Amino acid sequence: MLDIDDFKRVNDVYGHGSGDEILRSLAETLRDAVRASDVVYRLGGEEFAIVITSHSPESAERLANRLVERVQSAEFDPAGRITISVGLARGPEHAMNPRELVACAEAAMMTAKARGKNQIVLYDETSLERPGGEPVPSARDVRSVAHMKMLQSLGGKLNRLNDVRQIGNVIATELRSLIDYHNCRVSLVEGDDIVPIAFVGQFTSETQEPLEILACKVGQGITGRVAQTGESLLIGDAANCEFARVLPGTDAIDESQVVVPLSLGTRVVGVIVISKLGLNQFDEDDMRLLEVLAGHAAVALENASLYEAARREAERATALLEFSRQLSSAEGMDEVVSRIVELSARTLGSPRATVWFQDAAGGEITIRATHGYSELDHERLSRMQFDHLAAAEFLAGKEPFVVTNEQHEAITGAKEVAGGKRFAVAPLTLDGGRLGCVAVATPDDGEFTDRHLRLLAGVAHQSKLALTNAGNFQSLENTFLETIEALANTLEANDEYTSSHARWIRDLAVKVGEGLGLDGRSLKRLELGALFHDIGKIGIPQAILSKPGPLTESERELVETHPELGEKIIAPIDRLQEVRPIVRHCHERYDGAGYPDRLLGEDIPIESRIIFVCDAYHAMTTDRPYRRRLPNDEALRRLAEGAGTQFDPRAVEVCKRVLAERN
Repeated sequence: MLDIDDFKRVNDVYGHGSGDEILRSLAETLRDAVRASDVVYRLGGEEFAIVITSHSPESAERLANRLVERVQSAEFDPAGRITISVGLARGPEHAMNPRELVACAEAAMMTAKARGKNQIVLYDETSLERPGGEPVPSARDVRSVAHMKMLQSLGGKLNRLNDVRQIGNVIATELRSLIDYHNCRVSLVEGDDIVPIAFVGQFTSETQEPLEILACKVGQGITGRVAQTGESLLIGDAANCEFARVLPGTDAIDESQVVVPLSLGTRVVGVIVISKLGLNQFDEDDMRLLEVLAGHAAVALENASLYEAARREAERATALLEFSRQLSSAEGMDEVVSRIVELSARTLGSPRATVWFQDAAGGEITIRATHGYSELDHERLSRMQFDHLAAAEFLAGKEPFVVTNEQHEAITGAKEVAGGKRFAVAPLTLDGGRLGCVAVATPDDGEFTDRHLRLLAGVAHQSKLALTNAGNFQSLENTFLETIEALANTLEANDEYTSSHARWIRDLAVKVGEGLGLDGRSLKRLELGALFHDIGKIGIPQAILSKPGPLTESERELVETHPELGEKIIAPIDRLQEVRPIVRHCHERYDGAGYPDRLLGEDIPIESRIIFVCDAYHAMTTDRPYRRRLPNDEALRRLAEGAGTQFDPRAVEVCKRVLAERN
């Protein structure tokens, strides 16, 4: 290690800018003077270090002399000539680790300055000196300086980290620069468990990973003892320590250990263990160093744990917010339950999920939707039913739980589904006291954790709200539809055909709409449009509707006003605004020759085109006042004949298929 003599005077006289130029020039001079295998470092200020590999102190002294001569003979503008003081230290003779070796070289360098500068001194703890009457450091002082520098460096590194495993690895790695250990491990205390988070060094087991085999309980083994008592242990012979435990798959070895707790107040948050081959390899200084380091590490690990907990909580809130957002867009009970199982699996990282509940309180619990199961497993689940008493006992708690092996075996048929893998259950209590649950399979990334169960609790809460809302909406929807049917049935007093016709058209039209791939919203519009498509006939005189013979031109014109009249009748009802164009255009022809607006092809709402086909078929196969019904085959032939002119060809084809399936 070397330092420029009187460099403060250079800065004072020539300024710091000139001083920086001199440092750069010196660095170039040093690089030119050493071998290609030697490494030059600037440590800070005007101090430089050179790391060389050498078998003798003489070769290091020869290099030092060459450096001193090279610097003395060079000009460093604007200061001119400068001198350097050099300190030499050799490992492992003077120090067993890099930091202590640097501290020894620095002590030798300060001795060179004390002896008049421009000197070369080889470290010798018995002949150290300090300039200006400063106290001379002992070997222990040198070691303490190295320790302090390591702790300062470590503190800065730990403050920049917020991942517990990264912190554990940094602690173990930094310790190796000060203490020559065989291995080092850092563990966290989580409840009654001691969980290793970092391991650096060699391990005697070839069959298991260190982090797996070193896990233990508080109070178990040497590590567990320190976690339990919060007191450090300096152990000269670990194999024969009274607290030792035999690790499966490891060999018996002579080993020394230092084990210290990571404590915050009276609470132990973790444990650091360093081991070294041989007996009595550590001393009190090593334990004190580790205890000081443990104070820094405990704070860093606690901060990282709090950060991780906050991050996970934020992730949980974000996941539940997204779950709620996507669930809120579902329409109808069928879509809600499908969305629940899909989103539950996705949110928890699980491959499969199911939702179960009762139709009425006290009834059987049956499956309502599955996600991720094969068709065979879906059929098996569909056959499973649970009576109220068994379900009430199984779902007695309010919080999610992982099904035990005993509970799993008690469920008839459970072992046949998805390879008999276990799952977690979140109980649901729905409106009217109905029981239910959301069940999810083991996550892809391993077993269920407390985080998974907390997340599942949030999922269950959102699912309960969605199911309750969907049930309430379905109840309102049923009431609404019943009101609509009652309104449609007012036609029955005048025309029995018309009322039964509307309900028949509704059922057929919905099937055709499903066959054409309409979404849930469109199918609901189609259902309402089919119920209301003839509501305008309320305004047509009964004598015309029941006339047994052909209509006159004026009578026909009057009948053809009923779609417009139907639209006007439902116009004041907000819920039916999307249905108005369907009712208005359900007698438009595909070729544009229909009424009332002579729309053409795709300009006609798809729902109106479907109703037109279903309406025509039912009219042809039903007795009317002016003619007898046609045979089904003849009606189908006429539909096919009118495809592309009177009717939408796709609607005709799907309608024929649906009718064939019905027959």
